[in-house]
Amino acid sequence: MAQFIEVRTTIEGHEKAAELAHGILRAGLATSIDITEVPHPADETAWELTLITTERQAPTLERHIRETGCPIVSRPVTHDIDNYPDWLTDGQS
Repeated sequence: MAQFIEVRTTIEGHEKAAELAHGILRAGLATSIDITEVPHPADETAWELTLITTERQAPTLERHIRETGCPIVSRPVTHDIDNYPDWLTDGQS
């Protein structure tokens, strides 16, 4: 099983966030993208993108994000992403 990496970045403006997410998806650099609105001190809307990628693709994804000037936080996924939570599998065998 490939090692997965969680990559987070924050970007100002919904258009920029959508453009970044679209570019990442088109390039096939992430297996999952979550976009959440977050508070921002400059009264502008900011968006946090949480992406899951493979260890192999992480450097390319990070380079793609850095080109936009956005900060990056990366860390390995430490839980089994194929393991379903208890509430989902209760009563199912």
